[in-house]
Amino acid sequence: MTIIIKLKIRNVTYDITDEDEFMDNGNSVQLLTQSKEGVSWGQRANPILTKKAIKEISVFTRRQIKHGYPDKVTVFSLAA
Repeated sequence: MTIIIKLKIRNVTYDITDEDEFMDNGNSVQLLTQSKEGVSWGQRANPILTKKAIKEISVFTRRQIKHGYPDKVTVFSLAA
């Protein structure tokens, strides 16, 4: 598991590897596999990527991952 990029989301820096998963619902992109956000209602929120972070990951190839979300949602990981 090698770090391929460091993303700063809010005031937190995340080390992103090829095993991390993102979800794009057409409105926002969320990091599904890591969260350093606060806990609300017993669940930890997934960090939402900023426009800058989305631009930073756009240079990588997106590998689609099967999921159970509605059709317009895509789940992917990054390939260096």
